[in-house]
Amino acid sequence: MKKSPPDNASRAIERLQRQLARERQARHDAEQVAETSTHRLYREQVKLKAISQVATHAHDVMRLRRATQEALKALLTHTAWRYCRAVYLPFDNISPPVRVSALCEGENPLTRPGDSLTASAGAWIEQAMPLDMVIEERVESEKRWPERMHRRLLCSIGIGEQHMGTLELFSYLEDNDEAFSREMVLALARELAHVYKNERDRQAIERMAWRDVLTGALNRAAFFRDLETIAIDTRPLALLYIDLAGFGEINDECGHEIADRYLFEIARRLESEPLSRSVARLGSDEFVLLLLLMDASHAVPVVQDLLANLARPMILDHQHIEPAFHAGLAVYPDDAQEGYSLFYAADIALGHAREKGNTGLRRFDAEIAEKVERRKQLGLRVRQAVARQEFEAFFQPVVSHEHHIVGAEALLRWQTADAPGPAEFVPFLEEQGLIREVGRQILYDVIHKAARWRQEQPAFQSISVNVSPVQLREEAFVSHVSSALEKSGLPAGCLILEITESLYIQAEQVVLDRLSRLRDMGVKLALDDFGTGYSALSYLQWMPLDILKIDKSFVLKLEQGCERDITIVRAIIQIARACGLSVTAEGVESAEVARVMRELGAHCLQGYHFSRPLSESAMTALLHSVTASGEFLTG
Repeated sequence: MKKSPPDNASRAIERLQRQLARERQARHDAEQVAETSTHRLYREQVKLKAISQVATHAHDVMRLRRATQEALKALLTHTAWRYCRAVYLPFDNISPPVRVSALCEGENPLTRPGDSLTASAGAWIEQAMPLDMVIEERVESEKRWPERMHRRLLCSIGIGEQHMGTLELFSYLEDNDEAFSREMVLALARELAHVYKNERDRQAIERMAWRDVLTGALNRAAFFRDLETIAIDTRPLALLYIDLAGFGEINDECGHEIADRYLFEIARRLESEPLSRSVARLGSDEFVLLLLLMDASHAVPVVQDLLANLARPMILDHQHIEPAFHAGLAVYPDDAQEGYSLFYAADIALGHAREKGNTGLRRFDAEIAEKVERRKQLGLRVRQAVARQEFEAFFQPVVSHEHHIVGAEALLRWQTADAPGPAEFVPFLEEQGLIREVGRQILYDVIHKAARWRQEQPAFQSISVNVSPVQLREEAFVSHVSSALEKSGLPAGCLILEITESLYIQAEQVVLDRLSRLRDMGVKLALDDFGTGYSALSYLQWMPLDILKIDKSFVLKLEQGCERDITIVRAIIQIARACGLSVTAEGVESAEVARVMRELGAHCLQGYHFSRPLSESAMTALLHSVTASGEFLTG
């Protein structure tokens, strides 16, 4: 009979068997851990590589689109999702969204849905927070849901509470590693959020530099930047320059908020024009629009339709507003061959539209082109004349009611063959700022001549000089006058500066301050051409004046002996006298008018009845020919 092993040996065997089982389990567990770690490491490597690919494109020129494409490609490669699309939403809600899609190779939905999100995705986005995620089964009512793709994942892209875009992914496959897919989607959504934020920051900076803050339209700098490229365009272009009429009244009557909304709506209407290439706001109430045309001959009808749409009434906070405007139109290449010339042509046409008074459209045409060319030639001639000192003063005598020459008005003349009159060249001198140089020299010469005539003819007491607003805006103007008076020896009270009504009414405070300083020096101020400007007698109560000059348009009518005209002139003289002003009548061309004006109470008379404007030598001779008392023998 076989002998049983001792108990201790049996226990040892059992112990060894248990130890072996534990080692086998430990080895199995270790293999499981190693396999899990390897798989986890692989997944992390996949995510890291995908994130790296997205980040690589975060700062290149096409950063947003390329980064999004890399993200979608990674999702197709490493997850069960077969069709992916993404949408980036610009911060300003004005620029169009950026849409990107990717389809797994070999997949072919019967209906390619394009890059737009499904309607239900759009509705979900409005409620979702950044990095929210949802997986859904097929929604039968969705027209843009790809066929055969039964599952969908939506993930919102953003940072904090700032929503910047959306991922919409589709598949017909069951996901064997749904946790990894979710991790992958979230990791790429986070990385895209940084790319999208960079793009938004870039857009914000660009918007500040190139966009009008109020309307979102291009600003002046951006418009002229784009205008430089116009010559490379082979299609005809129309440039429409619009000035909103009555905008100041809308601002005053409806308030700034309504006025701002009005400008915003105008910009939207202009941008909605299908042929619009660019819209810019150039000034507070000025817009410019570039239109692409099939044919240059279509310009006017296209613009007329556009303006008709622009003129549709608006209701803003219960305020009824009917847009009105002046508009200038120029066409490329008919009217100009490069951008700045095209803008200049439209600007000129707009100026002519304003001159009509009524709102409406004016097309740049041959008539305007001829005027522009004439003005260009005038500009060249005027600049040459200034350089050659061809401008000089002529003098028209001012006669007292007792027929004494008591002064003269200095009138600017251009002494050269075929030179235009002052009505044509003086505005140009003012616009170009040349009147400062010419006016300074004329004023100096006139003051010195007046000082000499005053010594030769005691009755000669004053010299009148017309002063432009441009001269009065010059900081050194008062010192120029003071210096000329001091060097000539002419008393300040013998100098009369003639200024128009419009200058007084529209003058900046600094100009009014200079006039007050001149008057404090003793210089006299005359209101020239009274009756042609604002013609409000109430202005005489506060204007710092010494003399009122009645415009010749009133004086000439007295020749007809109309009692109504006589009554008007009498009233003007009486009010002026009541305000302590001396009155001078301009445009006296007959003895009868001179008699009537003396009877009505005018202090001084001036006009062709006494003398035309004279050169310096002729004026000197005239003063020598009068009696010692200064009595003027004509009339």
